[in-house]
Formats: sequence, structure tokens, C-alpha cells
Amino acid sequence: MDVFVAGVGLFVAEPGPDGQSVWSPQKSVSSALFAAPVEVNVLLADGQSADLNLIAEVLGDVDSFLLTGLRFLHSALMADPETFGLDPTDAAKLEPFDPTAFPVDMPQLNFYAEADTEWLMRFAQGLLPICEPYGVAVAFAGSEPARVEDLSESAQI
Repeated sequence: MDVFVAGVGLFVAEPGPDGQSVWSPQKSVSSALFAAPVEVNVLLADGQSADLNLIAEVLGDVDSFLLTGLRFLHSALMADPETFGLDPTDAAKLEPFDPTAFPVDMPQLNFYAEADTEWLMRFAQGLLPICEPYGVAVAFAGSEPARVEDLSESAQI
């Protein structure tokens, strides 16, 4: 069964981890900030539904959300470079903020069940030490960035 999301289009499901389904838009999502399409995943167990309004909001203005996530990462990096694996001198080289030169790439938007308004903007690749081996993520609460997620201790799916 496919699902149509107003303003976005058709989503199709594939088997995901732990018996869940991963729903992705049939049409690729592009960004002016990144060369490759933005991967979008909605991870749901049987019987769960997603917040389609939130997904439509994010995908309807994807570059604005990506820019917000990049700015949030940059601010966190400037506030605490050691968390990102950099010393203050190396971090200073990334000031001022330039979204086209910030050293992360391959954005992925991951949404979960409707009861959880939190979703992740993951940058699967990057030149920052924190990006090894699985990238770095910004957790959003609704439309606002909430925290940076260090994915280096995550398990590969």
C-alpha cells in the first residue's frame, strides 16, 4: 500500500529493520544546497502513522530546514569544538558560517511515529572527526533544532 502526502507526492514502503517499514517518497527530493538528492525515510511499525503535516512542512521547504540544521551544527561546533573532534584553532577556520563550505554532506531526513514529534536530520558524510563512521545528526523537535547527535557509537543498520 502506498501513501500520498499532500504537497509531496506518493510514498512507497520497503521492509526496514526490526520488522518495521521504511516509507520514502517516490519522487526524489532535491536541494539547492547539496548536489545529491536528499534521502527521506519514515520509519514505522505496523499500525503506526506519521505526522504527515510535519513531513509536508519540512519537505515543502527543505532548503530552509537544511540551512537551519547547518546553522545549528555550526553554532554547536563554535561553542564546543572538542565535541566535534576539533581543537579551537581548527574550529576557527570554519568561522564565519558558510553553508556551501560547511564540511558535512549527504543529508538524510528521518521521521518516526506520529507520537514522536522528534525527527533527525542526518549528514551521512563529513570531514569533521565526529562524522566517523556514521555521520552526525541534528535532532529536531517539530520544526526547531533541539540537539546534536553524535552517531559514532551507533550500530550499523
